[in-house]
Amino acid sequence: MQNVPKVSFAIIGGSGTWAGDFPESAGFEGVTVLERGLEFETPFGTTVPMKLAEISSALTQDRSPRRFLTVPFHGYRSLAPHDNPSEQIFWVFQQAGVKVITAEGSGGGINRLLDPGDIVIPHDFFDMTKRPSNIHRFNKNIVRMASPTCSYLRSLLYEKAGREYRRVFSRGLYANTEPPRFETASEIRFLAGVGCDICGHTMVPEVYLARAIGACYAAAYLVSNYAEGVEDPSWKGSSIFEHYADSAAKIGRVTLGVVAAWDAEKCGCHCGENIIEVPDQIKNRISS
Repeated sequence: MQNVPKVSFAIIGGSGTWAGDFPESAGFEGVTVLERGLEFETPFGTTVPMKLAEISSALTQDRSPRRFLTVPFHGYRSLAPHDNPSEQIFWVFQQAGVKVITAEGSGGGINRLLDPGDIVIPHDFFDMTKRPSNIHRFNKNIVRMASPTCSYLRSLLYEKAGREYRRVFSRGLYANTEPPRFETASEIRFLAGVGCDICGHTMVPEVYLARAIGACYAAAYLVSNYAEGVEDPSWKGSSIFEHYADSAAKIGRVTLGVVAAWDAEKCGCHCGENIIEVPDQIKNRISS
């Protein structure tokens, strides 16, 4: 197993780049893959192979080369997270010292104003999963989820996505449901009733594990289909793969552009401060 490299940036690949070989196929000049097939042993199991890559200093905001780790399809080995893939990759990110995490994926449009091919950059999430939380394995304090996604990182995603897509939404409420199945029409009506705009399977637990390790996090999601009951019930589902094929290079350029453009002086966020310190006498009771 390899040693974890020290990097400040990470890109979590999802279904948006599923149809390509990220970052090589993104068509983003100035990106070099330094190492492939990096597997790391973690307390949660062995990760899927990751890549260590670098963006040329000619493209970065501070004119210094920027290295980043990237992992395909959220670290999943299958369509369902049976082996704690998020915990595996976030353990690596914590060891690496990652402070900026950009993710991408896709989901079903709940909001009737959304169409397949749109991009949503969520500002908040609604967790419908039943999986246990492993936050305490990363931080023994209380993780506060005020403003769970980084506003500055979202603004960069909005800017870069606007160069690739016709319709991009800078806010949205993401409903995280239990994979690997899609939702029922009744579940979608419930989620619409509480204000959800898009549903998917991957923002949780990434969003709160990022907060636990003190990193900024934001993600862009391709609307790959209408959620059940929103549009024509004769829809068979195969069209989502057409959107994936079209999006692979586009979404790849979006996430790479965000890493290149990150400006720590302009960030001004408080993502790393949303931790409530727990007294030592309580903290010491929490087993790791």
